[in-house]
Amino acid sequence: MADPPPPTLNSYIPEEIVLEILARLPVKSLLSFRRVCKSWNSIISSPYFIATHLKYGPRRGYYLLYQSMQVAQIHEPSCTVVCDRTYDRISEIELPFVHAGIVGSSNGLLCVEPPYGYLSLWNPSIARFKVLPAPCLAGGYISVAYGFTYVSEENDFKIVRISYSEFTTTLPRAQVFTLSSNSWRRIDDPIPLKPNALIYNIGCNHLPCPCIAGALHWIVRSKGSEDDGRDNKKILSFDLRDEKFGEIALPSSYMYHYDEWEYLGLFKGKLASFRFADHYRCGIWAMTDYGMAESWTLLRTVEFEPGVIDFLGCTDDGGAVVIARMCREFCTVSFIETEEASHRERILLDGLHHLVFAAPFVESLALLDGSESVRI
Repeated sequence: MADPPPPTLNSYIPEEIVLEILARLPVKSLLSFRRVCKSWNSIISSPYFIATHLKYGPRRGYYLLYQSMQVAQIHEPSCTVVCDRTYDRISEIELPFVHAGIVGSSNGLLCVEPPYGYLSLWNPSIARFKVLPAPCLAGGYISVAYGFTYVSEENDFKIVRISYSEFTTTLPRAQVFTLSSNSWRRIDDPIPLKPNALIYNIGCNHLPCPCIAGALHWIVRSKGSEDDGRDNKKILSFDLRDEKFGEIALPSSYMYHYDEWEYLGLFKGKLASFRFADHYRCGIWAMTDYGMAESWTLLRTVEFEPGVIDFLGCTDDGGAVVIARMCREFCTVSFIETEEASHRERILLDGLHHLVFAAPFVESLALLDGSESVRI
């Protein structure tokens, strides 16, 4: 008489319990478990499990840094995962691109804009890279602005692309890409922008485009006037549910000067504006009641050592603002704590490195089920 087959894991644990356990494991373990059997490979690669893991999986406080190192006039990019707040290095990531701009980061995916070609999505956790199709709108525009986020209600990643020409009378146009459809489509809702409007951007990297209350947000400045007053700057919003644009006023007590610049961010769950002056002073404003201009509140003004060059965003829990300050020998990163009047700095890079982009980062399985994804 033949021996009975050995018991399987499912013989002792119900399948739904197995799924709950798997959904709480780190990505590296799940990639290994795909080799256990065909059924586990199918489960872990399924869209349902990927979405479940995104909701229940480990969300360690990681930050992703994209930096360039100048050696003999050649800029070599690199990418590092560090621990949130302490910035202790966790790992180095091999880049699937060179000299690309970072559009945004959301739930483990990075949206990347190469100098030539189309946008791409990159998941460093699973080494998957997906080139997106061409936008549906024809060219002829001078500039573009992007917003990238994950819409949990639809279990989908979305990219909003606004095309505009700040030096012409051409009206701006918008389109949206959804990962589930792998396609772009035109947004017919008119954009409340003047033809010569300018959406803030610095260098090859797009500024943080915070998503709050189901909407993306950009700072817009209308050009054509010598007066740099409050009426020339506003927030453009895009509701991801009804796909309509709107406007939100900036804090009314702003004192505008030519040497000042501002960014938007998500700060403690609130839409926030960070205004810099004289390269060392930062005022933090929060909209305590979303959509109500009168609810803008000045939380704090912080002064740094001279040399602030870039705003990198907020940590994942919204507890600190991250600022880069470049010196000749090193680059520091500053944290502005919400409960404290002071801030602290951490020397991050030597003088050969320049910090280009930073964003909260979580491990995810996004793109694992995409047939067009390619392993790098």
